[in-house]
Amino acid sequence: MSRIPLILLIFIPYWLAAQVTDSIASRVVLDTEVVVAAKKGFDIKKFIEIVQADSVFAQAFHRLRSVPYQSSNEFHFFSRKGREVAGYKSEIIQKKVDSLCMVMTILSEKATGNYYKRKGKHRYYTAKMFERLFYKKGKHCPKPKPVTPPQHTRMENYVQQLKKLIYNPGKEVKIPLIGHKTAIFDEKMIKYYDFKIQSRRYKDETPCYVFTAIAKPNRPNKTVIKYLEMWLDKAELGIISKKYHLKTTNLAFNFDIKMDVDLIETPLGILPSKIDYDGSWKAPMKRKEISKFLLLFNFDSGAILEPKLKSDN
Repeated sequence: MSRIPLILLIFIPYWLAAQVTDSIASRVVLDTEVVVAAKKGFDIKKFIEIVQADSVFAQAFHRLRSVPYQSSNEFHFFSRKGREVAGYKSEIIQKKVDSLCMVMTILSEKATGNYYKRKGKHRYYTAKMFERLFYKKGKHCPKPKPVTPPQHTRMENYVQQLKKLIYNPGKEVKIPLIGHKTAIFDEKMIKYYDFKIQSRRYKDETPCYVFTAIAKPNRPNKTVIKYLEMWLDKAELGIISKKYHLKTTNLAFNFDIKMDVDLIETPLGILPSKIDYDGSWKAPMKRKEISKFLLLFNFDSGAILEPKLKSDN
């Protein structure tokens, strides 16, 4: 039996990644301004590599646990017919209490409808899950990494993988009937997408290159990420905004989620300034939940922000 030289095993992953980059570059549609920029030296392949290798987005979410901030949060839950059945608003502040630990305090909160069960327990698992993702009430400190991985139930493992999908859409996750379909930059997946790069201004101000991946409509069962839009500022090619649409229907999960996340550069690092969610979700043995929420973060000592949900128009 022949053996593959070690040097080849080391370089094969890089070669495969380069092949995928070349495949996307050959398919991507450029607008006029990007074509001109490419002629003047803008490296399309390098830009695609930055998009593929992005870890800043996930790091920004994780960094929330360890920095001081003030946030305004607004949740709304709806019946299948579109009637609002529950709501929740809160103002939260997180502060350092020593060199390692943070403490989170609820400044104000108001729940309406059937948001809570008896004894103040969450009725909606969507709210419970996103509270686990973004908030940790009371005092919390970094935990040492366990020597052996913690044992989770099957549902807890799914939640951990769903975190990865929400934090970093476009990468593979370990969820039955879903995982490989989320890796949109994989050689087997790129054929199901149309790619484009445009030159636009973020909020009519910051010059940006915008990378977009749109799932082709003729094979809906082959994709989970239906739309991915990433804004990178032209000066540093840093990601400042990401929009994505996740949708699937199978025996394990049924969801249709749209998220719009803005990032901001602060002295504390790159952090999310806005998380806007609109979608429906059905987990195993649970009722379908339809909700919208908006989280706004302020990383200085300014006034508390007042959230306003997007209109449906």
